[in-house]
Amino acid sequence: MSITTAVPEYLVHGFLIDSAAATIVSEASVDDAFSQDGVNLTYAIRTNTTSNLVVSATLTPFIKLGDDTSTVGIASLSVESIEKVPVSGSYKLLDVLPSFQGMRMYSYTLRVKANQADVASATAGAYESTLSIDIASN
Repeated sequence: MSITTAVPEYLVHGFLIDSAAATIVSEASVDDAFSQDGVNLTYAIRTNTTSNLVVSATLTPFIKLGDDTSTVGIASLSVESIEKVPVSGSYKLLDVLPSFQGMRMYSYTLRVKANQADVASATAGAYESTLSIDIASN
């Protein structure tokens, strides 16, 4: 007696760190996040599913390491230059509608901008913000 198993759908999502090698990782860090232009992150999905996918995110303010009372707010979060508005603390980033069968990678540029008024008055030190991504089928 035997049993055969199969997982018909494949889904990996995260941050693209090497576009040539199509390397997707679950964690990424970008320096100079207080730049007036903001910072870009490349979010990617590799899948063979044909299900519609909804991608959402939460984004914390920048918090000074070792001093959680010193913060720098988020001015904006955009996807492919389209600014997203948070609803109840969460941003709906994408509706991904896979258009054909087979393995495919989809990638999107996310841009996070710090509030420049907060940056100008921030005390010196290292700050960190966390962008958490959720994905669900629709």
